Amino acid sequence: MQSVNSKNRFDKKDSLELGDNAEELFILMAVRLGWKISASTKEQNIDEHWDYLIEKNNEQFNVEVKAEKRIERKDNHSQTNFTWVELRNVRGKVGWLFGKADLIAFEKDKTFFFVKRLDLLALVNQKVNLVAKVKSAKDALYKIYTREGRKDKLTLLPTSDIEPIKFMEWKK
Repeated sequence: MQSVNSKNRFDKKDSLELGDNAEELFILMAVRLGWKISASTKEQNIDEHWDYLIEKNNEQFNVEVKAEKRIERKDNHSQTNFTWVELRNVRGKVGWLFGKADLIAFEKDKTFFFVKRLDLLALVNQKVNLVAKVKSAKDALYKIYTREGRKDKLTLLPTSDIEPIKFMEWKK
């Protein structure tokens, strides 16, 4: 399955490659675990914010796959202790938190763990100060961060806050 994502001018490292690698691993794991998987269209990926439809045993879910991320662009390595959540995308439109995915699959060291998007939305509404704006990624914990030159709105949550709403998990 071919990635519909493209490198943007802000990606000076390997963010696109990390995302593509996570998606490839997700596909392999889905097949290994007996899920039927099909990719979204480019329009569904961009406008509806989901990557794959997975189906098994009369269950089906639209899934948005999220790779491990750095806290700041200058960081050399991704990490798993904190998780970025997108409220608005780089074009200023609704972010993946408000998309049409049923589940968000977060890549972590040894697993993909899944949460229901609406459960994550409720968690964000409970934990994040939506009026507190910060200018630095390292200050984005429970606050709204916009990257310079972009229209996005992101927040950072400890992964430990998200783990209690886990829906399912795939071990790598």
